[in-house]
Amino acid sequence: MSPLIDRAGMESAFGAEELVTVDGEALAVIAHEPTRTYLRDVGLPAREQWFEADEHLLEGDLEVGGEAWQAVQERYSDCPFDMSSWLMLGGIAMDDVVVDTVTGVVYCLPEERPIHVLNSSVDALGFFLHAVEQERPVFDGDADPSGETELDPPGAEDRLRALMQRTDPVSLENPDSSWHMVLHHIGNGLMFY
Repeated sequence: MSPLIDRAGMESAFGAEELVTVDGEALAVIAHEPTRTYLRDVGLPAREQWFEADEHLLEGDLEVGGEAWQAVQERYSDCPFDMSSWLMLGGIAMDDVVVDTVTGVVYCLPEERPIHVLNSSVDALGFFLHAVEQERPVFDGDADPSGETELDPPGAEDRLRALMQRTDPVSLENPDSSWHMVLHHIGNGLMFY
């Protein structure tokens, strides 16, 4: 399966200096080859409107499983997912975003809601962050200082929702998915964010 987004695509939205990649040696803790490749060759934004990379990812000091995840497993004792192979990627708003280093599935750990699948892969996560950034001038009045772009927050929300459903349907299956919150704020022109 070909990647949804490549380095050039991510750079077009975030700039090369804002993308976090991890060197090959540090990636040895990740068993899932497509995840390793994505984090080495493409990268995630260090910080943008919706996503903020984890400090350990920024420093290339990857920690998989361990005591920290045992504490999280205790906090979410009814969670059906095995957290022993999870790696913190960062967060969307107040929700932590992790990747299972064996399967490549991206999960969301919300503060007040159950843990759920956020994306089928880190590639899909990056693709969605890119797509949101590409739509920014249409939903964020501050994104186009010239004021030449016609604002259409509901249209941006509709286009992004359709793209997400078509590209990675699992991303919107859970009604508590962080993507629903992101889309809601986009549709409202970022009001209340």
